Formats: sequence, C-alpha cells, structure tokens
Amino acid sequence: MKSNYMLSKQLAKRMIIVHPPEPRKDLLLTNPNEGVYIGKTRFLHTPVFWDPSKLINPHISIIGITGSGKSYTVKTFLTRASLIWNSNAIILDWVGEYDKWVRQAGGRVINLARERLNILDLVGLPKQSRIKQIISAFDVLADLKSFPQERDEIEDALENIYDMKRKPELSDLVKYLERKNRKKAARLLKRFTAEGSDFFAGKSSLDIKALTTSGLVCVDLHELPTEEMRSLAGLTLLQYIKELMRAEGMREDKKIRLFVVLDEAWKIAQDERSDVIAIVREGRKYNFSLIIATQNPTDMHKTIFSNIGTIFVLRTILKEYRDYVRSSIGYSDFVDSEISKFGVGDAAVNMIFSERQNKVMTFLLDKIDGEDPLFLYRIGGGKMDIEIEREQFIRMLYELGLNEGQIEIIRKEFEKKDGVVEGESIVEMLERFGYSKSSIISFLRQVGFEEKNLIRIFSLAKMRKATKGVVNVVVEG
Repeated sequence: MKSNYMLSKQLAKRMIIVHPPEPRKDLLLTNPNEGVYIGKTRFLHTPVFWDPSKLINPHISIIGITGSGKSYTVKTFLTRASLIWNSNAIILDWVGEYDKWVRQAGGRVINLARERLNILDLVGLPKQSRIKQIISAFDVLADLKSFPQERDEIEDALENIYDMKRKPELSDLVKYLERKNRKKAARLLKRFTAEGSDFFAGKSSLDIKALTTSGLVCVDLHELPTEEMRSLAGLTLLQYIKELMRAEGMREDKKIRLFVVLDEAWKIAQDERSDVIAIVREGRKYNFSLIIATQNPTDMHKTIFSNIGTIFVLRTILKEYRDYVRSSIGYSDFVDSEISKFGVGDAAVNMIFSERQNKVMTFLLDKIDGEDPLFLYRIGGGKMDIEIEREQFIRMLYELGLNEGQIEIIRKEFEKKDGVVEGESIVEMLERFGYSKSSIISFLRQVGFEEKNLIRIFSLAKMRKATKGVVNVVVEG
C-alpha cells in the first residue's frame, strides 16, 4: 500500500514536470472577430489566434526551408486578416512567388520592371529629411560610407538639384555631378540610370499612397535585373511607407491598417541602416505590421529579430540556423529536435504577450490550418520522407531547368502513385533528362534531404539500374 502511495506521488510530480509547454488558454483564445486563427496546439489542441491587442507588437517572422510552407502561411494569414479587419497588404515579392495567388484573390499585381519609381520624389517630406533618406539608401546599396568625399559631393548635389528643379530625377543628379567634374561620385550612381537599369531615373508611374489603401497588392520585383536593383526598389518603397505611416498619425484602436510583407529580402533586412528597422520599432504605434519570411534567419538583423512579437519556425534543417533562432528566442532540446523533423505546415510558435509572463514560451502547432488544402507531394528515400507543396516542387523543377515535357513526366509519376514517389525514382528521371550527379544532389538538398539519406538514395538508384541491366541481358539472351 505504502509503495503504491509513493509511486502515485512520484507520478504526480512527473506530471507537473512534463506538463505540455504551451501558454495559458486565455492568451491563445480570442473573439474570432478580433484575431486571426492559426491552428491548434499539438498537445492540448487549444485553438491559437493571433490577436495584436494581446501581443507586445504586431510584427511577424516566418522561418523555414524552401517548401516548408512559408508562403502558404503568409497567404492564409493575409486572407483571414482581410476578412477580420478589412486590412490592406503590400507584398514586396523578390522571387515572383505571389503573383498568381494575388490575382486569384482579386488583388493587384505591379511588375516594377515595367514601371518607374523616381527615387528623388519628396513624397511630401521637407527637402532635408528626404535627402537623408536617399543618402541612407545609397549607403546600404552603393556603400557610400566607404567613399566619404563622394558621399559629401552627392549630398551637396542633392541640395542644389532640389533648388534648381521642382521635381528632379536621378539622371538630373548624375548630370549635375558630371558638370561639376565630380566624376567618381557620378559613376557611383550612373549604373542606376543606364538604359535597361533606369527604373528609378524617370517620372514615377506609381501612386504609393494609393497602394497602401488598395487592399491586397503585390509589388513584383523579380524581373528587375539585379539584387541591387530589387533592394533599391524595396528600400525606396519602405521609405515612402514609413513616411505615410508617420503622416497619418497614431490611432487608439488595435486594428491593423497595413501589412508589409518582405519575402527573402535579405539585403535590406540585414542592414541596421535600413528602414525595415524603423518600421519594426515604430509600426505598433501606427497600426502597421511587418511580416518577414526567410529561409535563412541570419539574414535578419538582430535588431529586427529582437523586436518581432511573433515568430513561426517551420522546418529548418541546418543546425547553424536552428542554433541562431534558438539562441535568439530560446526553446528546449525537444522543440529543436521536432523542428528538424517537421513536415509541410508544421510549426513552432513563439509569441511575446503584452501581459508579463514568467517566461516566453515556444510551443508546437499541430499544423498551420490553411484556407486552401495543401497539395502535397511526398518523396521517400533513405528512411526519410519529405513532404513538399506541389506548386513549390514544380517551381523548383523549373528553376533546375526542366522543360514542360520533362516536368509533365514527373508530375504524372506522382499522380500515378497517389502523390508518393521514391527518391531513387526522382534520381533516375533526372539522370535520364541529362542532369549530373552533383546537380541532382544539390536539388535534393534543396528539397530537404540530409547527407546520409542522399547516400542511400543514390545507392538504391544504382542497384535499381544494375538490376534492370541484368533483366535486359536475360531478355535479350
């Protein structure tokens, strides 16, 4: 009897120790008209709502490898936020991933490679304030601080250009520098005015203020010719948005007016001089929310990371990335192990609530509950199954260089086998299409396979090929 009592006492202690690491229900639950539904917690199956009135700030980061469900999470979130708050959203799309969905959702897509954005527009600011912003953008992209004399010359030229012309353009600035024989300074900026790269050198064809109140808008940057051009566009748009935010002033209500989405915007998210940081620091006051999605969390400046109220960690394989996230927000060995094994849509969530907590808790979701069904492909191999969104996988095949006919062969293979194909079959098809072993390995790594699994997949592919050879010899004999 005594031993039974002692055992019960020990079990009771252990139950306290192993209580699921999840926040209190009252922090996660909210009126469906006041928060965005995300999914259910893994252990207690508590519905999780993203309610900005309960959080320290409305900013969000989504981290995960290609195909883990980042863009799916963004799309689901924005769809529900629009229904609840009638909020607006601007997506700065670095890779052209959101065009089709935005059109289907009734939004507007702007291809910036076919528009003009005059970087010298004052956008209602005093001249001195706008000059500081322009110099700041070129500090990030042209590394002007490494050329202090030329930086001063450009700043002086801007002062004069605004006095000489009511609506100057970048080409006017370059010509002025050349006239004043400041050729090195002119050369630093001239690449932004050359034919084919003069997207920021003419009269603006966009009304940025109108875009911030136009519902769902995708600004497609992926056809701009260089990462530098895409970053300059992103920085300029963020500067305009920041000033509009400040001009409109603060509001008492907690409804989000504008979501600004940056997907893989590494160059402007990792620099402390970027206006991303100003929006992160000030956005709460003006009911603006920043959503940053990235494969590589180290692309995000620590100031941004430390000011994010909600972090979704999807499947992340590289240990150095997981270590970076873990050191930033803190979670257990168990959560770290689960993140490395996640399928598509699985997530660990870190929320910092306004109400003081004993500790900030990272908890596990069953899965992101999306608006549309996730069309998943499953690739088996090396005692490891990888789930990946169908559209994402098809896009990766295009990026690898496959043509329509080759992609159709792979698509039919998945359809024939109910969406499940072995890794060695993928290897065989890609080899048949003429791809080298190194290209296939690189592709499978991108899909999410680890080194030990790759070795097994290629061994099985080699065995299968050898078996076919034996069968062929017997048949021919």
